[in-house]
Amino acid sequence: MQKKFIILIVVFGLLLLLPFSVQAVADLRGEKRFLCFDIFKDVVYTPFKRGAAIAAAADSVEARWRAAREAIAGGAETADALVPVVSAVSDLEASVLTVNAYAELDSAEARYRLLKQADTLLAGLEDEPETFPTVDSCLKAVIAEFSGFSWVNAFLDVKHYGVWTSRYLRAFENKVEDENALVLAVRPKYQLAVWKIFNDPGEKVVLGKNPSRLSPSDDTLSSLVSRLSSNPWLYYRQDVEFLVQPSPLDVRSAKLDNPISAISKFRDQLKAKGVELLVVIVPGKPSIYPERLTGRTASLQNSNGICRAGHGKAILDSLAALGFNTVDLYTPLWAAKADDAKLGALYLNDDTHWTPRGAELAAREISAKVRKMAEAGVVDVGAESVDYVAVDSVADRMGDIGEMSGLNKFNTFKVQRVTGHVVYEQVISERDSVTIDTNRTPFKDDFRKSKILILGDSFSRIYQTDSPVNAGWIAHFAREMKRPVASIVSDGGASTLVREKLARKAGVLKGKKLLIWEFVERDLRFGAEGWKTVDLGK
Repeated sequence: MQKKFIILIVVFGLLLLLPFSVQAVADLRGEKRFLCFDIFKDVVYTPFKRGAAIAAAADSVEARWRAAREAIAGGAETADALVPVVSAVSDLEASVLTVNAYAELDSAEARYRLLKQADTLLAGLEDEPETFPTVDSCLKAVIAEFSGFSWVNAFLDVKHYGVWTSRYLRAFENKVEDENALVLAVRPKYQLAVWKIFNDPGEKVVLGKNPSRLSPSDDTLSSLVSRLSSNPWLYYRQDVEFLVQPSPLDVRSAKLDNPISAISKFRDQLKAKGVELLVVIVPGKPSIYPERLTGRTASLQNSNGICRAGHGKAILDSLAALGFNTVDLYTPLWAAKADDAKLGALYLNDDTHWTPRGAELAAREISAKVRKMAEAGVVDVGAESVDYVAVDSVADRMGDIGEMSGLNKFNTFKVQRVTGHVVYEQVISERDSVTIDTNRTPFKDDFRKSKILILGDSFSRIYQTDSPVNAGWIAHFAREMKRPVASIVSDGGASTLVREKLARKAGVLKGKKLLIWEFVERDLRFGAEGWKTVDLGK
């Protein structure tokens, strides 16, 4: 072999080893763990340590459950007696669900379902004391399953979750890539160079274009485009991919969970508990503003004046045709764009989410649907009982898509200032028809009085629990309805994770008559954990 080829091979090998070497030096000099030892540790140490921890946690559950039964029999408050048991079960879950440094127990496994069932039953025991025998039986099954070190489970976990599995190696690779000192030092500068040279904002981001095909008489749109030309619009790549890939119901998507099937099962579970389901699919940003993505101003309506349906709208229409209670946000959002030049856009420039204007429009549409359901006798949401008032509040938003690009550290994209409307509960005291006191308190969830429960994702969180707080669609929905509401929110997890949250707090369904399930359309394909069946318990 010629010397020049040997030199090339050596140089190539050194380049491959460079990230590993830099990281090894950084780990040895710093306080962080030495990632390179994780694989060795997960082979020879973790299975035994985890097995011992599981056995100890199971013994703790047994001891605390025995003590709780004795305390309850002696007249102690159920809630107080169950606190140590809930804590012990939580510790057991933590030991069982984390298999090793890079793999979590598959939620389809019987062990996972058994633990979640115990969690759910314990959460509901205080309100449903008649379920005590069921809880006792379930906890005994948990103790029997996890007490003592199990060589069989240790072997199976190493086999299915060990270092030779794709799930482990992929997670390890991602961890090394995310934490590698060389990558962390070089990547930002590389991203900035690619942005400046090629206008490429990164693999998770799609750069929008200003519409180029404008009608000569379209002064409103022309002025809007002129004003936006120096403030680029960014789109989340998954939002775009959802529109251009086959529908989740297409035969080419057969490997995906069927969202309609999961939604149908969830509706049936709620019906059994006397709760109606209302499905709200939030359009992704490119579904409402395709012209700012493609640069073309093609009409969103067909020759009959009906809005063109992407996958999200088509699935929403399918649900409505199957008899589901649904809210169409596509049509009113499309129509509201006509006022963008005067009122501002409905979605943020470099964020996946809507502006306060879009959130408040959604609240009006959802409340209008709930009123129709109540008037038709479909659901009883109680009488109007709360007065709310909204107060202007300004907030600065740094877009999540801009953060995904990694370019915000160079101040590439501008902070966007928005005006939200913070909702307060208002109590007016009168004497002889004269107002003598007006007391305002911040809006808050009311799980005890509300007959309406909302499940949602980050579209339910934005402006609600982050700045300016209590200005999201949930608060404005309560204001429109003049009724208390309660909510459970999981960022990026409204397809399955938020239902799992609900299952762990099944007691919150007590007294509820309507559950509003909000999720963004891309979750129909890309939802975290897919669209699994979640057991809500009896």
